[in-house]
Amino acid sequence: MPKNSRIRFLNLALCLLYSLFYISSSSPTFADTKPSIQAEAAILIDAKTGTILYEKNAYKQYYPASITKLMTALLAIENLSPNDIITFSQEAVFSIEYNSSHIGMDIGEQITVDQALHGLLLNSANEVANGLAEKISGSIDNFAIAMTKRAYDIGATSTNFMNPHGLHDSDHYTTAYDMALIMRELYDNEYFLQIMATPTYQILPTNKTDVIVYLSQQHSLMNVVRDSQMYRADVIGGKTGYTSQAGNTLVTAASKNGVDLICVILKGTNPTYYSDTNKLLDYGFNTFKSLDLASSTNTLTVLPLYSVQSGQLFEVASSRVRVSEDVTAIVSSSVNERDLEVIIDLPEHLTLGAVVGDIIGEISYYYQNKKIASSELIISTIDFLPAPTSADFPANSSIMISLSYILPRITGIVAGFFLLVLILKTRQKNMFYNRNKTLKFTKTLK
Repeated sequence: MPKNSRIRFLNLALCLLYSLFYISSSSPTFADTKPSIQAEAAILIDAKTGTILYEKNAYKQYYPASITKLMTALLAIENLSPNDIITFSQEAVFSIEYNSSHIGMDIGEQITVDQALHGLLLNSANEVANGLAEKISGSIDNFAIAMTKRAYDIGATSTNFMNPHGLHDSDHYTTAYDMALIMRELYDNEYFLQIMATPTYQILPTNKTDVIVYLSQQHSLMNVVRDSQMYRADVIGGKTGYTSQAGNTLVTAASKNGVDLICVILKGTNPTYYSDTNKLLDYGFNTFKSLDLASSTNTLTVLPLYSVQSGQLFEVASSRVRVSEDVTAIVSSSVNERDLEVIIDLPEHLTLGAVVGDIIGEISYYYQNKKIASSELIISTIDFLPAPTSADFPANSSIMISLSYILPRITGIVAGFFLLVLILKTRQKNMFYNRNKTLKFTKTLK
C-alpha cells in the first residue's frame, strides 16, 4: 500500500461541508482576561467537548459536601427505574448526623425512585441518599465503593467517596476537575435535567404518613420562585453543598446561545460562591463561542478500494470516509473558521479486507500551532463496482478479451499434451530396453 498521504487544509471552510471532530480536554490558548474569584478552587469547562476554559486549583483535593449527591444521582439513574420502590432501613434513616438535611423519612417508609431523586437533588436529603445506596448496592459501604469506581471510569481519578451524601469524612474528597467530569456525565441526561427544572415538588402520603412532603430547589440560581433576584434562566442543573470542613461548594450547568458550560466551586464562602459562579458563567458566555462545523452524516472523502491480482491493483469498490462524531468546537469569540488549520492523514487507497467501521486515518485541528481537536476517520460505506460487460469496452474489444482469456489456456493444454506424449514415449523406450536386457541375461545363463 502506498505511503499515507498528508493533506493539509489552511482554510477550515474547505472541510465544513463534511468534517467533524472530538475536541480534547486540554485547554486551548486564549488571550482573554480571566476573572478573579474568592473560592479556593474552581473550574469552568465546555460541557460538549470537555475543554477547560478556566481553572484555579482544579486538581487540588477538597471535601465536596453535598455535591457528592450528583454521583449518587448518576448511579441511581443508571441502575434503577423511576417507579422502583425504596424501603428505608434503620441505618438509612438514623446513621446521618442530627439536624443534617433530610425530608423526614421513617423506618419502613416507601417511596419511588422518582420521588427519592427529587428529594435528593432538590432538598439534598441525606437519608434519601442512604436509601438509594442500599437499593442499588445492598449497603452504604458497597455503594461508596461503586461511586469511586464509577468516578475512575470517567477519569475522575483524584476522588474517593466514603458515603452517598457528602457528610464529612476525612477520606471523602474530590477535585474541581473531577466534579466537572461527574456533572458532564449527567449533562445530557434528559431525566436528570427534567428533575433539575422543577422548582417545587410534592411527595404525596406514603405507607407511613398522611403528610405531604413539600420540596423546593435549593440552588438559588435555579429557583425563580424562591430566589427571583438571583435566578438565571440559562442555568439548567447543579447542586449545592456545605459542611464546616468543606465550606460552600457549588456545581452549576448552564446553556446559552449554543454554548454549554459546567462550573464547579470548592471551598467557597457565603455569599461569594454564588458571585464566583456568576463571574465564571458570564466570562464563559461572553468570551467563547461554539462552532458547529458539520454532522456525522456527511462524507469527508471517497477512497478507491483495490484488489491485488498478480501484483497489479484493480479497483473493485469505492469507500466513503467520515469522522465519528458531530463537529463542535469551543473557541474564543474572536476566532473564525479561517483561523484554524486542519490536517488530514489518510491512505491514498484501500485494499480488499477493509470493512465498514474500520479506522483508517485521523483528522486534527490546530489553532496558533496548538492542537485543539482530533478525531479518528472511519469507513462509513463500501460500494462495490459492477462487473464489467461488453458494453463497458470499445468495439472489437470483446474479441481481444476472449482471446486474452482463451489463448493462455489453449497454450497450457497443448503444452500439457506434448508433455504427456513425451512421457509415454520415454516409458515405452525404457520398457523395450529393459526387455532386451533381460533376454540377453537369460541367454547368457543358458
